[in-house]
Amino acid sequence: MGRVLCTVSLPAPPEILTLGLEDGRRNPGLTTFDNQGIMNLSKSLPTNLSRQELFLILLYFLGYSRIRNLFLFFHRKQVGRFLTFHDVPPSTSRQFEANLRFLRRRTNVISLDDFFRGQLLPKKINTVITFDDGYKSWVTSAVPILRKLKLPATFFISSDFVGKPVEHERQFGKSRLGVGLRTSEMTGCLEREDVRRIAEYGFTVGGHTKSHSRLSDLQSEARVREEIVMDKKSLEQITAHEVKYFAYPYGAIDNSKVNLAKILREAGYRGAVTTISDFNTSSTDPYKLHRELTRASMSSWVFRAKVYGNTDALRHLWRFSIKIRGRD
Repeated sequence: MGRVLCTVSLPAPPEILTLGLEDGRRNPGLTTFDNQGIMNLSKSLPTNLSRQELFLILLYFLGYSRIRNLFLFFHRKQVGRFLTFHDVPPSTSRQFEANLRFLRRRTNVISLDDFFRGQLLPKKINTVITFDDGYKSWVTSAVPILRKLKLPATFFISSDFVGKPVEHERQFGKSRLGVGLRTSEMTGCLEREDVRRIAEYGFTVGGHTKSHSRLSDLQSEARVREEIVMDKKSLEQITAHEVKYFAYPYGAIDNSKVNLAKILREAGYRGAVTTISDFNTSSTDPYKLHRELTRASMSSWVFRAKVYGNTDALRHLWRFSIKIRGRD
């Protein structure tokens, strides 16, 4: 029986390598895997991937992100990919560092301030690293790794989670944060001194509401304003720095009765980030900036697929399938 061939297009030219699929090849052209190559590739993938993550890897190797990003490159489109992390438990720090090293090697890592100043490169994906909630692991794991790699980042903090007594912090994490971690794995909350140190190290501290409230569920404008304004004031008091950026808890950006963007502007926020995946450009609504959900333990293959924009393809395919079903 003849060999089964699988042809996978990998990026090549060095000048556009960082907009393509992979970070490993300098020779242009197609790479062909025979049966043994496919087996080796499958062995390198983690066994606990979700169906969505498997689809992301498939799109990654089919070349969706390479085609899209080459189009952006030829039009000299400056794009930003914002990434979201939460807790960074000790068991995940090695993988977390490996993924950050990939970002440093293959993307242009910038701060939120850089993005708003328009300091983006046209020949690379510009990435912004962010963290949500306020976990102790930020100062024990994330910040030391970021400092070692000399990478900027923004930490969005719910001020009510800061300095919580041990007996209350896990209940707060379980009832208010809902990040999908088992309670036993949560590393606890930041102390005020931790928040101050993060700011002193030069990282950006942003608002995330006072009590990690889902703003879309709050019917009172006064309550929404309290969650946003009080959180900002608390963080500015702790850090002695202006808090300029905001992250919507749970990514909830719409409230039928309250104009959230208007309240954020009036509170002094210059921009806000969601959890809707896509690239950000100069034309993106500054109060609805896109972010890609990631996690510290994420497989390198899945992480790369997300950084290069393959989640966007899944979202478009899902919307298309809904339209098709609606016509039947």
